[in-house]
Amino acid sequence: MDHYAYTLHLVPILLFGTTIATAAFPRLNQRLSQGRPDLFRKDFLMILRVLIWIILPVAVVTFFGRAYFARLIYKNISPEIAIVLGFLVGAIIFRTIYSIVSRYFYAQKDTRTPLVVSLFAIALNIYLAFTLSRPDAYGIVGLALAQSIVAAFEVFILLAIMVWHDPKLFASDFISGVIRTISVTGFTMLTCYIMVSIFPLEVTDRGFITLSAKLLAITIPTFVVHVTVSSLFGLEEVRPILRKIRDLALRPVRIQ
Repeated sequence: MDHYAYTLHLVPILLFGTTIATAAFPRLNQRLSQGRPDLFRKDFLMILRVLIWIILPVAVVTFFGRAYFARLIYKNISPEIAIVLGFLVGAIIFRTIYSIVSRYFYAQKDTRTPLVVSLFAIALNIYLAFTLSRPDAYGIVGLALAQSIVAAFEVFILLAIMVWHDPKLFASDFISGVIRTISVTGFTMLTCYIMVSIFPLEVTDRGFITLSAKLLAITIPTFVVHVTVSSLFGLEEVRPILRKIRDLALRPVRIQ
């Protein structure tokens, strides 16, 4: 069961974290090869902010919709998978952030730092997995909890090293943007909670159409609120989306 939940939690990490970080890596490399560490820093922070802005609502939908996803894919064993997936939400957030944070070091030809931190993270994961998964502790969900704790540990250690090397890396505008994104996510969580209350998962709910319809009814308003409130909070991350929506809305209709 933990294997199934682990597979589910990898989907948003690979879809958003790995994809965006891989696409951005050549640009980061190019900035350094041009001798422009200032532009490297600017691009890195922009990508990091975008990833945080994207993954937070995804994590919210995953947490509140975990039972829907589990039943849609795994049917009879869904309750156990849903519980484990809930504890893996932290890992979804921090593993996604790690995907771009690690490339900050790789772009500077520093593979040693992420490797050393990963070795410590593996040791911590082994210890926490053994400690938290005991029957008198959290049982099987302890493995998922260990994953989330270790993912957060790995990211925060790497961020601390980055600040140690470059104290001016995280300027006030970046910190302000992240705080506003977290504030926006509060409205996102409230929306998702309300939608789950309106469209609860019933015992009789079965089948792709029924479960997908409820998931869409929960997910779409949640992301609409996230984008709308982000715009009201003046977040830069939402501007490309609003620009695309505006272009589609103003596109002339050809009548043949």
